[in-house]
Amino acid sequence: MKTKPKERPLNDRMRRFCELVVQGHPAGRAYELAGYTARGDDADCCAVKLQGKAKVQEYLATLRAAASKAAEFSRDDLVGFLVKVIKTPVGEVTAESPLCQRLKVDETGGFLVEMPGKLGAAKQLAEILGWNKPAEVKVDLSDKLSDIIGRIRQR
Repeated sequence: MKTKPKERPLNDRMRRFCELVVQGHPAGRAYELAGYTARGDDADCCAVKLQGKAKVQEYLATLRAAASKAAEFSRDDLVGFLVKVIKTPVGEVTAESPLCQRLKVDETGGFLVEMPGKLGAAKQLAEILGWNKPAEVKVDLSDKLSDIIGRIRQR
């Protein structure tokens, strides 16, 4: 009965390969950039074999989970951003500000900093927080349609 050989721990090239794959490089190119000698189609084949190793799969999963967590933008983050847009005075937005949406240099060498619109941010914030809920209209099935429409128009 053959026993499967033990997998070696990840070395520096394997780690670099995984990091490059998670950064978006095709596996074959990541294999080359990680310092392996195989090139072209050979690198593609070797990369597939390397990706099949359990330790490499685990490390890739760990890196992807960390990247995903770092990229998260929660509902609370969005609410906080919209509040900043609304409350920050226009004159306080600089080129380094997270609220700087666009930066233009004019002919005199001065800067024009553009930020997201406050009214648009307020509308989106109101929607997220549920402040725009439509008014409830209670309908009694015994009421005439014209009476229901009249009550709606009175609001």
